[in-house]
Amino acid sequence: MTETAVLLADNGHGRGTTAPLPPANRAAESGNDAQADEKIDREQLLAVSTDLIRSLHRRITGRRFRGNKHDGVKLGYARALATAVQVHNQVLRDMEMEELERRIAALEEAKK
Repeated sequence: MTETAVLLADNGHGRGTTAPLPPANRAAESGNDAQADEKIDREQLLAVSTDLIRSLHRRITGRRFRGNKHDGVKLGYARALATAVQVHNQVLRDMEMEELERRIAALEEAKK
């Protein structure tokens, strides 16, 4: 399991047990069975960011917070994931805007 999967799949029981991410959320990983042309939509991005927020929230709101040697690595991956989600969302938004512009231009052309 990749570090991202471990980060997101932490079940919060404090025993270090994890579960793999669902296949829909692993579409961008290399070395899996997901098709390369399968795109992650906004709903899946929301699920990934929700998992990240919950994982971090569980970590800092436990009865006692104890830092460990892996916190720096985990936070680094969390930052990288958050940035990737942000960039991917912007690309999706840009693609949707281009599609809307094409549709508006087609409607205006049809109206003439």
